Amino acid sequence: MPYLTSELITDAYYLSSIVSREFETPTGSQMSDGLNLLNDVIADRTLDRGTIPFTSKLAITAVPGQSEYFLLGCIDVNIFVFYINSIRYQTVNQQRNEFFGSYRATNIASLPFEWHFERSLNGGNLSLYFTPNVAYPMEVWGTFSLNSVTEFQDLELTIDKPYRNFLKYLLVQRLCQFNSFSVPADVSRQLSNYYQWIDKNKNVMDLRQRKYSSLGGSYGINWGMVNLSGGWVPNR
Repeated sequence: MPYLTSELITDAYYLSSIVSREFETPTGSQMSDGLNLLNDVIADRTLDRGTIPFTSKLAITAVPGQSEYFLLGCIDVNIFVFYINSIRYQTVNQQRNEFFGSYRATNIASLPFEWHFERSLNGGNLSLYFTPNVAYPMEVWGTFSLNSVTEFQDLELTIDKPYRNFLKYLLVQRLCQFNSFSVPADVSRQLSNYYQWIDKNKNVMDLRQRKYSSLGGSYGINWGMVNLSGGWVPNR
């Protein structure tokens, strides 16, 4: 059954008690305000990325000689891999000071085993090292910003019901602030519940253990691998 944006806005007005369920319906200006505020709430999720519990995959193709790639709408990257002859290669995420501030040769075109992601206007930039030497198929797994909505859009097609409920309660809070109303106590409690549920769902603790031997060698990319093996390494 369709669930329109206008229905979510109307429900939010009723929950806020700004509009009485029994005697009123939101006016045209109230619906317009509600839509604008709802899109503000959705846009704010890009700042609080922990409240976007959805992960998406983006397929891109390396451009020989290009080390930086703009990812539209991307706000966080969790995994970056590339493929050679249908074999998937793991890569290493480096922090800003490691990637941009460490010693390295900048004129090598080879396998892009290291990467760093930085937010930018309307998305983010994925930087690779080494600079790709051929058009590798690549995949990015990460968090992307939510799209704005229109008044008569069917939200059933784009947002699942639990998250629609979360957005509804966020909108109630924003409507109360916008209209100088006090936020109902039960709305604040429910919002607190949603934050806890989303955090628990998104940040699952990884209790697996790894053991490292002080006698074993460390994994890395060296000149021999770059110039001789093309990145192929034996199984360990």
